Amino acid sequence: MRVFIKRIMRIIAGMPAFAVMLILLSAAACPGAETSYDATPLTNLIPGWPQMRQINEASAVVMDADNGGILYSLNRDTVRYPASITKILTALITIENASLDEVVTMDETGIALTAAGSTNAGTVNGEEFTVEQCLYIMMLKSANDIATQLGKHVGGSVSGFADMMNARAEEIGCTGSHFVNPSGMPDSDHYSTAMDMALIMRECLRNDLFRKIISTRSYTVPPTNMNPEERVYDNHCSLIQPGSEYYYSECIGGKTGFTQAAWRTLVTAAERDGRTLICVTMRGPDKTDYTDTRDLFEYGFGNFSVSKLDGVPVNLPDGFDVSLLEAETRDVSEGKVLRTWKYKKMPVGSAVTDAVIESADAGETVGNAAPAEELSNKVKSYGGIIVRHLLPALLVFFFFMILIVLVMMISAGSRSRKRRKRRRRK
Repeated sequence: MRVFIKRIMRIIAGMPAFAVMLILLSAAACPGAETSYDATPLTNLIPGWPQMRQINEASAVVMDADNGGILYSLNRDTVRYPASITKILTALITIENASLDEVVTMDETGIALTAAGSTNAGTVNGEEFTVEQCLYIMMLKSANDIATQLGKHVGGSVSGFADMMNARAEEIGCTGSHFVNPSGMPDSDHYSTAMDMALIMRECLRNDLFRKIISTRSYTVPPTNMNPEERVYDNHCSLIQPGSEYYYSECIGGKTGFTQAAWRTLVTAAERDGRTLICVTMRGPDKTDYTDTRDLFEYGFGNFSVSKLDGVPVNLPDGFDVSLLEAETRDVSEGKVLRTWKYKKMPVGSAVTDAVIESADAGETVGNAAPAEELSNKVKSYGGIIVRHLLPALLVFFFFMILIVLVMMISAGSRSRKRRKRRRRK
């Protein structure tokens, strides 16, 4: 009996550490899978910055497409699953590396996504489409079979295309993303941030064909070599559909996304009075991402105006004191620098300018300072791990400690009873 109890105690003693290890590993493997998050946007905490109501998504950002200024920021650097908004990067790379009249032939690589039951265009093995048709089907229908086949066509393989995606994202300036497929299908190693997706969308909007595709409300695919019928695809983005309750007349297009792991994701752009804003929302529970996006656009258009400071267009709240701004510079070429103006570490505008500019601003700094939100998010991230993962592990630990004490008490009681029996026998 004593040996049995000792074995049980050894097993129990090792279980808390094992439980902690499993919890931490699961936390690291599931970006954006938290059950709670900080719902207060960083921009609401900046003195003198316009306030925005609470939205339903876990991460969001509003960016000026022309100068990169951030107007609204909620957990913008938190890593999350992007789902199908991944396809904006797939579209950009395809446009940059393939001719529109090239023929894409469906094979087992793309058809596998049709068989898996994910969103698809119902393609069959051997069916042929042009690159142009594939771009429209992928972006409007969000067809994973087409996205995957495009990736193989352009990159030689899905993994080869993923390498192109990661390289292009780095060129754009993304710092919190990694892609492993062209479609956005769930994978623990496929992730991004609201900030990175806004940067990618900003780059995409510089391409006229991309703008044309995302603004198209409906697209007709003519009969193919394997299908005698026309196929009509409506754009999934309800913000550009006049018949939708979510219609927003100033939206020029975007891309929707959804998986069980990612929840709803959305990246869109809107134009008003010569200004273009980008809005990204991630990990939304339902279609309130449409209404939140509309309100975020109204927040951006209604509370900020653009003015130039040392040749750099900046977004500032009405009546803002520009003397509170600081500038950061980074060399980009001979005699040229990328000058970024910030308020409380919040970028409000950037542009490439001459390296030497006469400026009355005394707050200029040179170099790359870490964004305040990046540091804040790290603190919040570690705090979230403690609350959501280490605390339950500690509770498990204390439970097993109590269990061990009970086992020791029972063992001690058993030994005491045996001693009393021996004394009675004597």
